[in-house]
Amino acid sequence: MKRRDLLFYAPVAVAGGFFAWLGVRTYNLRFRPRPGAGRPTWKEGPKVAVTRLGEMGVWQAKPFLYPLPLGELKALLLRLPEPAPGGLSLGEEHYLAVSRICTHQGCTVNYVPDPEAASILYNFRYERPFLGCPCHFGAFDPLLGGKAVYGPPRYPLPRLRLEAEGDTLYATGHEVPLRPMEGS
Repeated sequence: MKRRDLLFYAPVAVAGGFFAWLGVRTYNLRFRPRPGAGRPTWKEGPKVAVTRLGEMGVWQAKPFLYPLPLGELKALLLRLPEPAPGGLSLGEEHYLAVSRICTHQGCTVNYVPDPEAASILYNFRYERPFLGCPCHFGAFDPLLGGKAVYGPPRYPLPRLRLEAEGDTLYATGHEVPLRPMEGS
């Protein structure tokens, strides 16, 4: 091989490698199926009072801390308009509690109540409020049990088990594995 041939083939190989990487990355981000939030497997935990029944309106969120052996877990309680997998339904009131730790790289997930503002902030248009990760612009749908619907996250947000006792709602455990802390 002549030096002149090398000057031609080296940039072609670099460009080919880049476009191959771009194709795989695009497939993984946009077209590769993401696992849904199926039936949860619960692990017992401490009983923590989260809210009083009837205190929250539909699509309202309430952050809380859930104690774990590794430290406190940032969590979010949502009141939803319809039942969600892994949530709790009490008559016409539907609740879901999820971890606020993104399953992609562990950033703190925020509740995004305005889909129009989210289309600007996250470059993602959705028909209802969702949970968004500001680090890499991942989105999770609470009505699908915290399933990842956009961006790099592959797995749904871990859910926390809810129980009602009297007029108080309690978090009493979490889903296993508790991603990203407990791996896959």
